[in-house]
Amino acid sequence: MRGYILVLMVGIAVTGVTAYSNNSNAIYTWEGGRIEWPCPTTKRLVIAAGKYTPRDLIAIRCQRVEGKTLCAFPRYKNSIPITLSQVYATKKGCDVKFEPFPCWTEQEEGNCNALQSVIDIYSVGEFVWVLDSGIVQALRSPIQRCPPKIVVYEGKSGKKLKTINLNRFVTEKSRLQYLQVECLKGGRCYVYVSDAGNNAIIVYDVYGGRGYRVVLPKAVHHGCRFRDVLYIFLSYQKEGTKLYFSYLGGRRLFAIRTEHLRKGHGGNIIDIGEKPNTPIFIGTDAGSGVFFREEGDSDVYYWNTNQCYKKSNFKLVYKSSGGLYATHVFPDFKINRLLVLENDFPSYVKDYAGCGTLHQISILDGTYTCE
Repeated sequence: MRGYILVLMVGIAVTGVTAYSNNSNAIYTWEGGRIEWPCPTTKRLVIAAGKYTPRDLIAIRCQRVEGKTLCAFPRYKNSIPITLSQVYATKKGCDVKFEPFPCWTEQEEGNCNALQSVIDIYSVGEFVWVLDSGIVQALRSPIQRCPPKIVVYEGKSGKKLKTINLNRFVTEKSRLQYLQVECLKGGRCYVYVSDAGNNAIIVYDVYGGRGYRVVLPKAVHHGCRFRDVLYIFLSYQKEGTKLYFSYLGGRRLFAIRTEHLRKGHGGNIIDIGEKPNTPIFIGTDAGSGVFFREEGDSDVYYWNTNQCYKKSNFKLVYKSSGGLYATHVFPDFKINRLLVLENDFPSYVKDYAGCGTLHQISILDGTYTCE
């Protein structure tokens, strides 16, 4: 886990978009993680227990659901009282604080019925799907508090609808990283989780209540010094849905039709081609497009997966400023726009963040309509 975080530090859709945004489109800007407390007593007790240091909180992934902005605060360090939060701002972009989602009880460290460390979130309609690694203090001295799991909440009420225990699909080598959810017509949903340590994708049929680990060919991690970050993202195309995947250090990009994954096998893998750069995939437009930035660069590019995978088809869609790096691009369907989350992750890892890591959520392109 520590190695994965260090890789992130180093590494640190929209057909036809030609203009790029800048920080004038920022809707939220904040440092660290200030919390909206339920009462002064709770705040005093948490601080006295050494469980809250604002500078230790960093938002890695965010989603919009039912008009709310939810953010994942992985428990990389030991003084993070909430791991899944909702943005609480008294004014537009001002006085940004966070309150636990859905409630304080769901944030209790050491309680395996609660969330331990949320590392990815994914929204589908009115629901939010949460990937909890179960590992706390991941940056310093990792502790597996609880088995990894996926938790599904109703976005408006915060009601917990389902918990999927992933313990039977992992091994000691497992490093779960990213979550994708595909819901078919009729409401049947399938969950896909990348397991970089095992060179595998965990597939779970929510309706059928069964899952399996699909081991990928060795060619997928060919060229990697070690199995670092296994990116996955869904692409919805006319001929069917595909799950794309690639290691950060891998030389090539691959894809597989999800209909094959749903049958429990990893055959019929498509070799998309050699990567012309070292892309860090950071989100999709919920259609056929994916966003990425190049390793060590802050500019965000877009690629429509219906086009050939080559540089001439990569479009610059967002130019960052202020030394920040995008970690997630996510859609806001209610307003038909795309948002980008940025932060200064390298400073966070090196403990150079001062009062707190600088974050920003901006409009990627206000003229874009989500597919």
